[in-house]
Amino acid sequence: MRRAVWISSAFAAVVLTWVGAWLAAGSGIPKNTTLLGQEIGGLSNQAIEKLFASQSVKLKKSKITITVDGRKFERSRNELGIYLDSEATLNQIRPRSWNPISLLQTLTSGKNYLPIYSFSESALRQSLTDIANETDDEPVQGNIVFQGTRPIVISSAAGKTFQIEPAMSEIKKKLSEENSFKFTAEIVEPTITTAEAKVALKSAVAATREPITLIVDNHPIKLKTSDIAYSLTFVPDSTGNLKPKFSADLLTQVLGLRWSKFVVAPVNARFTLFNGIPKLQPSVRGRGVSDDDLTAALVPTFSLTGVARSAAISTAEIEPKITTEMAGGLGITEVVSTFTTKYPPAAYRIQNIHRAADLIDGTVLKPGELFSLNRIVGERTAANGFAEGIIINRGRFEKDFGGGVSQVATTSWNAAWFAGLELVNHMAHSFYISRYPAGRESTVAWPKVDMQFRNNLDSPIMIDASYTNSTLTIAIYGKKKFEVDTITGERRNIKAFEILDDDSPTCIHQDGVEGFDISVTRVVKLNGTEVERKTFTTHYTPEDRITCTNPEAVFGNPPPPKPKKTPVPKVSTETSTTTTPVPAQ
Repeated sequence: MRRAVWISSAFAAVVLTWVGAWLAAGSGIPKNTTLLGQEIGGLSNQAIEKLFASQSVKLKKSKITITVDGRKFERSRNELGIYLDSEATLNQIRPRSWNPISLLQTLTSGKNYLPIYSFSESALRQSLTDIANETDDEPVQGNIVFQGTRPIVISSAAGKTFQIEPAMSEIKKKLSEENSFKFTAEIVEPTITTAEAKVALKSAVAATREPITLIVDNHPIKLKTSDIAYSLTFVPDSTGNLKPKFSADLLTQVLGLRWSKFVVAPVNARFTLFNGIPKLQPSVRGRGVSDDDLTAALVPTFSLTGVARSAAISTAEIEPKITTEMAGGLGITEVVSTFTTKYPPAAYRIQNIHRAADLIDGTVLKPGELFSLNRIVGERTAANGFAEGIIINRGRFEKDFGGGVSQVATTSWNAAWFAGLELVNHMAHSFYISRYPAGRESTVAWPKVDMQFRNNLDSPIMIDASYTNSTLTIAIYGKKKFEVDTITGERRNIKAFEILDDDSPTCIHQDGVEGFDISVTRVVKLNGTEVERKTFTTHYTPEDRITCTNPEAVFGNPPPPKPKKTPVPKVSTETSTTTTPVPAQ
């Protein structure tokens, strides 16, 4: 009997404790419950939704900090392709429970509901790729370069790369609890070491020891040591060892008519407008030598001296990329689009723009095929015919190969824009360049930053590139399908530039340009009916005004304007007998 009473009393105590805990938790949403860090215990659904709306606005405006090797980048959630899922976040909330474990948790530590997000994989990857473009350093490969005719060893050095896919996984996994992420870039070792470059140095010294006579189709051409140094590069073979390689294109540049009299570039078939209708201009075969044949002929002379340093080579007929027959079979009936940009002449810019334009000229894209500027143009190196010039890196001008190629990218991007082609991939310059249309331009950098579009028409298209020393025109020929309208928004969020001094010998002068945001919308129509509307929003950072204070800065400050000469009145040494006129009375 006592045992039954004891059990009954114990049961009653448990029940009382349980009920007390249930009452203590509060009605509706339990006490100590938070949503996005705000107390919501006891609030009505309407009050919770109002509080959530207010907090979600603050959350959307807050920045995510991504740190890579100590460099901090702040990005909005929209820039990262991260979107708050309001419905899923609110649906987590549950009223007080009869479950004793849940009641105990509520009374002790409470329940904190975290935000739930949805992600745009492509936007997140692109945003992290943009960060990687600023933090990554390509490894420096051991190599040989020529300073004049003197070969110099380039020492190898490790690079680093920000691993994008693991970073994406961590951000998606921890974003509900964290607003700051730290990553360490992965070290990338060079494939060509300094030791391998030193081995190749012996070959470079032998190559430029004396001139070489190159006999082209029985016509002797004397290659001076400077000609040899200009046209010779060192490239890794299949085993990773550096081997000498001559470039026929570089010989064309350095020898001029002495070379081009015998080595003639082929001419692609192209279309010219006649009364508004494309007229096919026939292709012309060329004559040339391959880089491999040229190298095979010249390298054995390195070990020879005097008149023995001689090699013979024969040219062969070269078919153009686009023959008359190929172009005639494309079914091209009209100009789909054309776009022209202007640029200030500079020797490096002219060479690089012309070289890149030549490489894409005549490109044919069948329906569904992708145009990739990096794939077609290749790496911008001396061996590929490019000159060292000015590029933009991390918001500042720097010297590197390929400066000016973005002119080709921007002009091609706009030709594709107005043709209604599928715009696949591009990245705007970090700050605005006034010769380009704001919000409708593209930069490129080897190998990651590319400009791509796809032929989404029903027939093949051909890309035609033509230029002067101050203009570039890209025309797309084919069968026109779409009409394109462009809506350009107003500049907003305008930010002033800073004024800085730079005393380094590598300083490059910058005038300073305001930063701003701009949105440009492309509206594509088919037979008058809108089939696509896409908005591209571009953020331009201010271009700082940089004054180079080091007199050794090659690309330093512009020369000051010449002072105006003030005429100095001549003073006569003779005695004047002329009296001063007196006003009439």
